[in-house]
Amino acid sequence: MKRRSIVILVLILIAVLLLVLPLADKTSGSERVIIDNTLHEIVHPSCFDQSELTNYIDEVSYSRATEELGYTVEDACSTQYLQEGKESVISKIFN
Repeated sequence: MKRRSIVILVLILIAVLLLVLPLADKTSGSERVIIDNTLHEIVHPSCFDQSELTNYIDEVSYSRATEELGYTVEDACSTQYLQEGKESVISKIFN
């Protein structure tokens, strides 16, 4: 009985750590963004109206824009929505 309770306690501890440790990306790689191919810039769709883009725009995934094309986020509005780094799974659920 003691061994079983220790195993259950360890499993609960692992589950809590998986929820609390920063494992998930703040911005999903599959999130759709707008890119300006002339300026090599990434813009979040919510910031489209206030950004000054050229007519050579396209819509791609965030991971393709950053990794494959090498574009960057320049404006302050898009920086709020498209953050780099990791966050915990529990905070990802509640945001």
